[in-house]
Amino acid sequence: TLAREWRSWCQADCVLDPEVLFSEPGYLMDVAIGYDADDEDAPSWRLLLLEDCDELIRGEASQPLSRLLNLTDGMRGQGRQVLVAITTNEDPRQLHPGVIRPGRCLAHIEIGPLGPAEAGAWLGRPVAGPVTLAELYAMRDGHAPARPPETGTGLYL
Repeated sequence: TLAREWRSWCQADCVLDPEVLFSEPGYLMDVAIGYDADDEDAPSWRLLLLEDCDELIRGEASQPLSRLLNLTDGMRGQGRQVLVAITTNEDPRQLHPGVIRPGRCLAHIEIGPLGPAEAGAWLGRPVAGPVTLAELYAMRDGHAPARPPETGTGLYL
């Protein structure tokens, strides 16, 4: 949605393999540089959307995390107009402090389940309780949403 809405002023790149991105310098440079700066039609801003970065930004320091922080600080220091958006399922308290510190992290947005009214409006029919967006897509496609059984204990994969 961001890529579509911002396309007139921002080139967006969705990175589905952030571990590979930060382990291969050539790949990292291709993504970091983006459009040719001499192209007048190119958007001046860049959005790097890093999907499922749980392992990359956990509390433990790592080489990929160090490269991410160096990339963002280096681009900002060179006057590049780059935004990095990171998706994760991690609890924000478990993230590395270097990632979430003020001045580096502009926003923390948590997307939880939609309430019955909002979910029903999206789906076009009544919904019994709160559901996630993934569950709504499943319901839309005629599948029952997958829910873990109520056991009273944590279920982890």
